[in-house]
Amino acid sequence: MKNITNHPIDTNPTQYDNVFRWIRGAHIQTDTNVFSIHHDLFDNDTEQIVSILQTKDGLKIGDVIDRLPYGIIDKTITGIGATTLELRTQSRSSIIVVPTKALAYNKYKSIIAEKGEDYALYVGSPIKDMNRNISPSLIRNFLTSGTGPIKKFLVVADSLGYLIFCLQQNGIDVYNSYFLLIDEIDTMQSDSTYRPKLEAVMDHYFMFDKEHRAVVSATLNSFSNPMMIHEPKSLITWENPPRRSIELVYTNFVDAIAINKIKDILSETDDKILIAYNSLDGIFNILEQLDVDKTDCGILCSERSFDKVKDYLEDVDNVIDEDGHLQKRIVFMTCAYFAGIDITDQCHLITITSHLQPFTYLSLGRMAQIAGRCRNGNLSETIIYDIPQNISHTQHDDLNVYKNELLRRADAYANFLNNTIEAAKADETLMPLSNYLFSLIDHIAESKADNNTYTHKIIRANACTEKVVPAYFVIDALLEKRNLTHTLYAEPSHLREELSRTANVSYCEKFLRKEEVDFTTIQNIKEKNTERRESQIEQLKFELREWHTNGKEYRAFRNLVQKYDKKLQGFAKWFYILSNYIESERLLSDLTECYDNNKKLRNYVNAASFYALPSEHPFKRLVLTKFHYDRIENAANTRGVGVFSTQEKRNKILDVFREYLHTDMRYSKTILIDLFNCFFKNTRSGSNDKITGLNPRNFPPLIAPMPQNQDILEVFLLNEQA
Repeated sequence: MKNITNHPIDTNPTQYDNVFRWIRGAHIQTDTNVFSIHHDLFDNDTEQIVSILQTKDGLKIGDVIDRLPYGIIDKTITGIGATTLELRTQSRSSIIVVPTKALAYNKYKSIIAEKGEDYALYVGSPIKDMNRNISPSLIRNFLTSGTGPIKKFLVVADSLGYLIFCLQQNGIDVYNSYFLLIDEIDTMQSDSTYRPKLEAVMDHYFMFDKEHRAVVSATLNSFSNPMMIHEPKSLITWENPPRRSIELVYTNFVDAIAINKIKDILSETDDKILIAYNSLDGIFNILEQLDVDKTDCGILCSERSFDKVKDYLEDVDNVIDEDGHLQKRIVFMTCAYFAGIDITDQCHLITITSHLQPFTYLSLGRMAQIAGRCRNGNLSETIIYDIPQNISHTQHDDLNVYKNELLRRADAYANFLNNTIEAAKADETLMPLSNYLFSLIDHIAESKADNNTYTHKIIRANACTEKVVPAYFVIDALLEKRNLTHTLYAEPSHLREELSRTANVSYCEKFLRKEEVDFTTIQNIKEKNTERRESQIEQLKFELREWHTNGKEYRAFRNLVQKYDKKLQGFAKWFYILSNYIESERLLSDLTECYDNNKKLRNYVNAASFYALPSEHPFKRLVLTKFHYDRIENAANTRGVGVFSTQEKRNKILDVFREYLHTDMRYSKTILIDLFNCFFKNTRSGSNDKITGLNPRNFPPLIAPMPQNQDILEVFLLNEQA
């Protein structure tokens, strides 16, 4: 590192050169509140310049600078008012992007309470008293309101493109006249595995003038996107950053230990308790075993989960007021509230992670975010954790090796597809080949952090250019997941060692015998989930029947499914696709039996899709040829005809995909055998299997066959997870 300028601040302004008055467009307005400024040049490949602003302890960022600097802002400490500063500054119009509508809504309500109803506009889907969609006319009215030329928008990440479009329709040069702030950028990276469209915000980010854009986080992650390395970076910290005091508990039964901890607090004090746990079933398990009045308990979660919560708590809305005060003594929160929300009460904080539900594992940054929710500090902080069992190791255990391989593949796939698409634009006869290659590459562009996680696509379409690009946020998330299981939670001591770098950690181990743990509650929760799911599935089937009868319009379908969870959305998706070919009532009945089991659903979809393909379809014709089905039909009872060993079945199915997709795909042995059983009726013949016909599921006659040019990658499930 080369220190190019370093100047401690004192109260005598005559000592400063102008360089110390500004940091990336932000003016230092209060000298007495500044401890020092550094402008450092890091000797890496891009020589990224980092400005370091050290302020007096306990200050808000608005006490020091008049606006946020452009570029990457690592504020290091939660709750120092970065977003609030951008909302308050009258030096520019701003678009502030946040990952969730709960966060956008809370920031919006806070600023209009301070500045008035017409000062800012929330843009996102309906929430609480914002019970209507934000229409173009509403945005236009806000632009022409009497609040002056400076406008402030608080927008949910998914709605940024829509807002920019509306502003452009009103003649606004958005990219040059507005300042774009992306808040909680690390949350968007982490959540991109199940919300891949989050990264679209970065497509717009790079369209803004370099001095009109910033990303901010108190728990900044590294970026795999090379363009972010070129962004100037500002590090903002206090002279003496606070150290949390943490009780760290390693155990074999996290729920049981959490219950004991909550009971201990309840017996000693009347203080409020906040439990961060990204598992509703885990929360219900704890809730049901606490001997407390349920009216004094609340759960902060996404609106989509309200129906599930209502099985346990009557009051799902009245958990936190607009001033950030908790309305319940015991409050649980899921990941929807881990970032951004301001809680003004002091609480005893308990954070839980469990290997039984890997999505509950938290990075150090997420833990710091959670600890920062109580803006006035925590009365105590306890982290209860276990470690994964049987961690799967791969050739990419080294994180840098894994990262470089992901980036290499993503770049290769993106470049290949872009070249193919451009060639097809120049010669329309190439378009069918281009579409096919796009589907193929999209299919193989999948990766996962380990063998126990879902696959995720490492390429995507740029929202502004439509070019295929690496999905850097997904890559960042995969790297984070790999690091959590292979490093931070690989050994019990690792989390303690890492936390001890910035916190005062009191460590203990608490192990329970199985007979000390009540498992009946878990069983009751499972039964309740089943009952609730049965009710939901019946409602979904009713709505799908209505949709099917009323013209099968896509927009209506999209509106229909958005209120359901991922499993039920999967049910609806396959009904949407397959109802064009298979009788609807039969399809609804079959999907009801298999939608909740990944393997069963995969095999059903593959059997239905193969049956619906016309015999002339190249894929189906290749399958039938490989297994000599014409000979089987003509010699139904001939000994030895149509008999195949397990290895022969695997090899022939693998050959089909090799020849059809023109690539050497690696499918599991289980999937290959399952595909054989999806394609053919068969009976056991000694140690082998004999093909006896097609349509092993006995589907009724088709409404219509699939198109002869049907892309099989759109209608087959070929991964371990459906």
